[in-house]
Amino acid sequence: MTADAWAQAVDDNAATSADDAFGTKVGNDNVGLYSSASARGFNPALAGNIRFEGLYFDQQAFMGRIIIRGSTMRVGLSAQSYPFAAPTGISDITLTLPVEGHSAYTVQSDVSRPTGLTNLYLSASVPITDKLGWIIGGLPLSLPHFQGNAHGYRYNFGTVFHWKPTDWLEVIPFGYKQKSKNDEVGPSIYTAGDYLPPKFDRSVFFGQEWADRAQQDNTYGMLVRVRPSDNWMLRSAFFSSEINRSTNYVVNYRNVQPNGNATLSVLKYPNHLTLSYSGEVRATGIYTTGQFRHTIDLAVRGRDVDRTFGGGTSISFGSNPIGVWAPQPYPRYTYGVRDQDLVKQYTPGISYGLQWANVGEASVGLQRSYYDRTFGKQGGVRTSTSSQPWLYNGTLAYYISRSFVVYGSYARGIEEFGTAPDGTANAGEPLQARVTSQIDAGIRYTISPGFNLVLGAFQIKKPYYDRDAANVYTVVGDLKHTGVEFSLTGKPIPSVTLVAGAVYVKGKVAGLPVNNGTIGSTEPGLAPYTVRLNVQYGPQMFKGVVAEFQANSETASYANRTNTFKVPTATTFGIGARYPFRVGTTRAQVRFFVDNIFNAWTWTVDGNSGRFAPSGQRLYQARITADF
Repeated sequence: MTADAWAQAVDDNAATSADDAFGTKVGNDNVGLYSSASARGFNPALAGNIRFEGLYFDQQAFMGRIIIRGSTMRVGLSAQSYPFAAPTGISDITLTLPVEGHSAYTVQSDVSRPTGLTNLYLSASVPITDKLGWIIGGLPLSLPHFQGNAHGYRYNFGTVFHWKPTDWLEVIPFGYKQKSKNDEVGPSIYTAGDYLPPKFDRSVFFGQEWADRAQQDNTYGMLVRVRPSDNWMLRSAFFSSEINRSTNYVVNYRNVQPNGNATLSVLKYPNHLTLSYSGEVRATGIYTTGQFRHTIDLAVRGRDVDRTFGGGTSISFGSNPIGVWAPQPYPRYTYGVRDQDLVKQYTPGISYGLQWANVGEASVGLQRSYYDRTFGKQGGVRTSTSSQPWLYNGTLAYYISRSFVVYGSYARGIEEFGTAPDGTANAGEPLQARVTSQIDAGIRYTISPGFNLVLGAFQIKKPYYDRDAANVYTVVGDLKHTGVEFSLTGKPIPSVTLVAGAVYVKGKVAGLPVNNGTIGSTEPGLAPYTVRLNVQYGPQMFKGVVAEFQANSETASYANRTNTFKVPTATTFGIGARYPFRVGTTRAQVRFFVDNIFNAWTWTVDGNSGRFAPSGQRLYQARITADF
């Protein structure tokens, strides 16, 4: 572990921490093209590609900055450092550790307006002994603020222990809990035809005050590192991740007309519970002979998931326009029978890597995944599926010079594809796990020390899910994403930090529904071009002040399954400034930022369900952080 993982927050800056433009998060800061929910047009979390300090983690519950220092998206060359690469990209979480050698305290407050949160974050890092450190912290105040009639609150609490009794043993247990109540549910919007919904005042909440959400997220885990010899390291991670949603509504505006009139219905579910136990045990051996370094990894990873959901009932309230708050009386709901989904999966594997000093490196990995799933109504007949696919991967990198690297890789994985969306005959049903594959290649060029260019190309193949003729959401063909990604990061001059990324993705669906014209050849919601730019400027004459500029753009994407109309291009800009200062021995920073400064409006569309959501309005943000 390095000092970057310690529990102090004044210096949090994702742009200065980023090695590339593919996705970096530090504290509350984040920059880059990708995230754990979106990379190369897919969802890494659904692909099982979350790692916690490099080890497998089946994350279900939300985890906050109390225990999470940050995360990094690994694609292309950066993903080759993982012994078992997987399609779509890897999101690696970094754990917060206690400050070494002395007590430390952090206070941070965030305010966002006109919509957003008011947060107060407190944490303490205390050395219990010279071998044992402890972090404790939480958000005792977190109040959503909306124009209109929405209100709610949430709080969270986390703790981390770091015990290192010897140089060869390290134990890190941790826990995180978040609870929310009266968390208002925003409306889901569906048009009646091939057109966009009309615009409305985004500061108005037009859900129902009684249609809120109560949820508790719990995460517990332990990391253990043991070095039994000079050549071998044993690492293990064990996690429990739970979501308990005791109250859950879905507010739907369906059949939205061009003038905004729609049919309002509110769906209510009984208690939903998702509990996952997961983890990995890995032994790593490293042997060096002359110019060659050999790395052997033996690993077993697995998960055991129990998910209870469904049983909801929808009640219609007739015609209501979108964008207008229209309070409705609370109706009496009755529930149906809930569904239960049980998944057991474990995957042993072996990997070998070779590094040849100043020449290049290569690796090969082989795994076999044992996957079993049982699904059905509680108390009813269950359906079981199982598969045992072989998974393999290989990587290669060649150092043309100290500054110039060429790389390539292939990976094959197994992936779940979420659940069938609302409006389908099998809504909520878990979708069967399928084999996926990815090939990528590219270059990395160091323009100057600390200023790097990455250019890569990729192709990802997965099954394509959509509605069939009976409105059942199932596999209807094959999906291929072919793309090119670009990253330019670092300091072109001493006073400027640049994080610039762009990706072009071409999606192509193949199958009978495309051939007969039922659906188009491109899945809805996929933007062909995405650009992310972050520039920070802090010359000496600014006396510590750093100015920030951000630009984000996504080109037009298809808004329906038949590819007959599009969501328009969305481009937003943001500006801000950071000012670090001291009060006695206390280090502090104030940050101001205005997102979407021109108040641009556009829509996003969920490709699975056809649900529309408006982009965020202009947002004013202020944050003050102090480390004691």
